[in-house]
Amino acid sequence: MSAFDIALDSGVKTNRLDSIQFLRGVAALLVIAFHFRQYLNGVYAQADLGDRLFGLGEVGVDIFFVISGFIIAYSTNNKDKNSPAEFSIKRFFRLYPVFIITLTFLLYFDTASNATASQIIKSYFLIPNDYNFIGPWYGYNVNLPAWTLTYEVLFYSIFLIALSINHQHRSLISAVLIVLICCSAQLYFRGFLQIDAITRDSGEPSFVRNFTFISNPIIYDFIYGMLIAEIFMRVKNTFLAQKYVQVLLICAACLSIAVIVSGWNRGAGIDRWGLLSFILVGSVALISKVRDLKFSSFWVLMGEMSYSLYINHMIVKKLSGIYLRDFGIYKANGGMTLFIILMILTFVMSYITYNFIEKPTVSIGHKLAERIRINRIRRGEEESIA
Repeated sequence: MSAFDIALDSGVKTNRLDSIQFLRGVAALLVIAFHFRQYLNGVYAQADLGDRLFGLGEVGVDIFFVISGFIIAYSTNNKDKNSPAEFSIKRFFRLYPVFIITLTFLLYFDTASNATASQIIKSYFLIPNDYNFIGPWYGYNVNLPAWTLTYEVLFYSIFLIALSINHQHRSLISAVLIVLICCSAQLYFRGFLQIDAITRDSGEPSFVRNFTFISNPIIYDFIYGMLIAEIFMRVKNTFLAQKYVQVLLICAACLSIAVIVSGWNRGAGIDRWGLLSFILVGSVALISKVRDLKFSSFWVLMGEMSYSLYINHMIVKKLSGIYLRDFGIYKANGGMTLFIILMILTFVMSYITYNFIEKPTVSIGHKLAERIRINRIRRGEEESIA
């Protein structure tokens, strides 16, 4: 069962969600291409070909965060299947098994690693490696892309609190908590407020400093996603079906793409790529609510595998640099050949982890959550009888 199947608990038709799957697939491939782009530089007549083609691929992270906010808010619409305990179980099995196994795999085979014991422990617990490093990365994770999982877990934790307080207003409560927590942390760690996700913090070594990431405003991207979900659930189809509304949504989506590609106001956060991702994801989601958008099975698969693709691609890059050098194809200016080989290897590894780790563990999480739900209902019936 893919993570997107969770959203189907809300009763939405699959074709409406394929549009979001498509965006997730595109976002994953953008990030991967961004990290592989160096092999296209210094090879062809256009010396900076890789940078020109994929230098803006980082936008995929903001798209991911916005989509995550949308999915979490939308997939928990069914109160009966989304108690705090059930939510926690499903989120844990969605995120951690693949991450833990792939990180362990990397540490075992990365003979060139210079990661310290402290960095390894922090990485397993999704605590950034260096709180004095530029945010929102803060020294990354030993498995570099996993730095984003730190913010995913932070968002899940806040959403869990909101879900425990009031299911109906979970998105609003989450948004308020995110702003309060982030602003309070900014005042504590930095002494002033900011919305720019690029932060430069420094401070004396302390345990509390390890949680500097809580102050980074990139977490606001999730609010955008929840806002899209709330609009999606409330807006009338009759309104969206009007031609002028659809034209406006299509124009908004095209404009957001054009601005991203132009490189104007580039960068992470709600005032840059986060805002453009909000417009793009929101427009596509709303259009798909009344339009039967069709996407090829390839893009749907890319969306379903997006987590595995994202978490595996730097592992492939690192280990290929160690084990493929003897074949004479891995070099700094490997060109399109190496770029394609790494893409294929990433797909192969991700296909394996998706089918043999991700899907089974997500299924286990759902079964455990369902057991909790059944026991909760049974206890309620027994108490009502008593």
